[in-house]
Amino acid sequence: MDLLQRALLTAISALTIFFAVVKLSLGYWKRRGILHEKPKFLWGNIKGVVGGKRHVHEALQSIYESYKGRAPFIGCYALIKPFIMVLDLELVRHILVSDAGYFTSRGLYHNVDSEPLSENLLQLDGHKWRTLHAKAVTVFTSSNMQKLLPRLLQVSSLFQGRIGAKKLQNLNVSQLVDSYNIEVIASLAYGLSGEQSEFREMSRTYWGNFSLWRAYLALEFPLMARLLQHKSYDQLATDYFYNLVQTQLHQQRRRDRQPLQNFLQLYSATDVALSDAQIAAQAFGFILAGLAPLNATLGFCLYELALHPELQQRAREEIQQALQQHKGQLTTECLKELKYTKQVLNETLRLHTPYPFLLRRATKEFELVKSIFVIARGNNIIIPTAAIHRDPEIYPDPLRFDPDRFEAAAVRTRPAMSFLPFGEGLRGCIAMQLAEQQLLVGLVALLQHHKYAPCAETQIPLQYDNGKLLLMPKTDIQLSVECVDS
Repeated sequence: MDLLQRALLTAISALTIFFAVVKLSLGYWKRRGILHEKPKFLWGNIKGVVGGKRHVHEALQSIYESYKGRAPFIGCYALIKPFIMVLDLELVRHILVSDAGYFTSRGLYHNVDSEPLSENLLQLDGHKWRTLHAKAVTVFTSSNMQKLLPRLLQVSSLFQGRIGAKKLQNLNVSQLVDSYNIEVIASLAYGLSGEQSEFREMSRTYWGNFSLWRAYLALEFPLMARLLQHKSYDQLATDYFYNLVQTQLHQQRRRDRQPLQNFLQLYSATDVALSDAQIAAQAFGFILAGLAPLNATLGFCLYELALHPELQQRAREEIQQALQQHKGQLTTECLKELKYTKQVLNETLRLHTPYPFLLRRATKEFELVKSIFVIARGNNIIIPTAAIHRDPEIYPDPLRFDPDRFEAAAVRTRPAMSFLPFGEGLRGCIAMQLAEQQLLVGLVALLQHHKYAPCAETQIPLQYDNGKLLLMPKTDIQLSVECVDS
C-alpha cells in the first residue's frame, strides 16, 4: 500500500510540476505586458499544426491578419515556446538589415560532434557561423556564378533531352523537376557527372524520419538533445554524403589546373582554408536548404502556367525570341533579357513561398526606434513571409497568379521587405544568385519545347502538405505535357 501511495504521490507531483512549467511558459508575454494571441494549454497558438490538420503557414497567417496594424509585433507561442511575430515591415527591415547585428542567430538545432554535416551555414550560430560566413562570401560571387553557368547549362541540356519528344504525355512534374535539381546539385556542389542513382536516392531519404515533434523538442531543449545524441538526419545518408565529399576532394587534389566546375573547388580555394569536414557540411547545405524549395518552386510554377495558358505562352515566346537573338545560346546576357520569365518565377515564389517564415533570435537587447517596446536578449523571432506575400494591402487580390506584379514599375510602388523568398541581409540566403539562376535555366529548359496543361490526375485546387514546415504540394503534381515546335 505504501508503494502504491508513493507512486501516486510521485505521479501527482510530476503532473503538478509539469502543469506549473506549462502555465509559467504560456504566461511569458502576459507578464511582460506585450500584446499577444491567447494561447491554448500546451498547444500555444499552433493547435492542429503538429497533428497535421493545418499547415503552419495557415496558423501564422491567421495571427498576422488578426493583429496587423495594432502593434509592430505581438507575442505568440509554438506549443509552450514564446515567439515574437513581426507585423511591421519597418521592424522587419531593422531585424534583417539595419540592425542585423542584434539578430545574427537563427536558433536552429545542430550538433557538430555527432552530426558533422550540421556544421553548415543554415544551422550554425554565433562565432562559428561568423567565421564560416566570412569564408563563404568569397565563394558566392557574381563572377563565380558566371564561371559555373556552362556546367549548369550542360546539366539543363541533358535534362531537357530526357523530357521526351512524344507529342502528348502525362508526366509526374514533381519527379521531373526533382531530377533536374538533384542533377544540378550533384554536378555543381559535389562535382559528379552522369547518372547518379545512389546520390538521387540519398537526396530523397536523408530526412525520411522527419517529425515536427522531434524537431520542436530539439529546438526547445538543444542541450538535452545533444546529451541524448539526437540526430536530425538519416545516418546512412549523411555517412554517404560525408564520404562522397572526402572521395571527391581526394580525386580533385590529384588533378592539376582543372577548370572551375564545382563548389568543392571554390571552397577548397578560400583564403582561409576550410577543413574537409566543413566543406562536406557546406555541400550538404545545398541539399538541405535548396533541394526541396527549388523543387516546390518549379513544380508550382508549371502548375500555375498550366492553369494560365496565355501566361505560359507569353513566357515561351520571350524565351524563344531571346534564344533566337543569341543564336540559340543561353548566355548571361540572354538570361538578363528574360524579364517576364523571371517575373513568373517571382510570382510563384510570392504565392507559394517555399519558406513560409524566417527565424531569428536576439543576441542582445534591442529597443525599437521611437517606441517603448524592447526585444529582449534571447527572444525568438518569427517573420511570417508567406502572410506578408499574401497581404491584400501589399498585393491586391493576393491569391490570383499575376506575374505583372513584378514589373519594375509595380515593384517600385511596394514597400521594402514586402518580398522575402530568400530572406534578406546578413543572414539572407547566401546562394540566392545561384538559386535564381538555377530556377531560370530550369524553366527555360522546361518551357522551350514543351507545353503544359491540366490532366485528369491534376489536383485542382492544389493542396499543401500539412506535415511539412515548407510549402510543398500534398501530392505530386501531374500535368499533360506536349512537345511543341520552337
